[in-house]
Amino acid sequence: MARLRMLKPTLPMVSTISTAKVAPSTRMTGRKLQDRRLRIWSASPYCAGCGRLTLFPNGFELDHKVALFEGGPDTDGNCQILCVYIDDSDRKAGCHVDKTAQDLGFKR
Repeated sequence: MARLRMLKPTLPMVSTISTAKVAPSTRMTGRKLQDRRLRIWSASPYCAGCGRLTLFPNGFELDHKVALFEGGPDTDGNCQILCVYIDDSDRKAGCHVDKTAQDLGFKR
């Protein structure tokens, strides 16, 4: 039986393992985030956008005044309370949804 001869590959080999390093997230999570939410809400439970009284824990979302992707720091001083609620169409609505849409260039 004849032996098969192996040809050398003509295309460079591509690694399937990503070599790009992902920067660690500096965004606060977990218990520290929940402590921050309570601390900021306790200082002022009113929406920074419309002045509506918000309920803890589900009546608001913590928002960065200067977004993290724009270089804003992840600190208490850069955070604000913005209201969220479910509208008649069962969709999320409120000042946080409006601000996010505006920041992304969508009209609401």
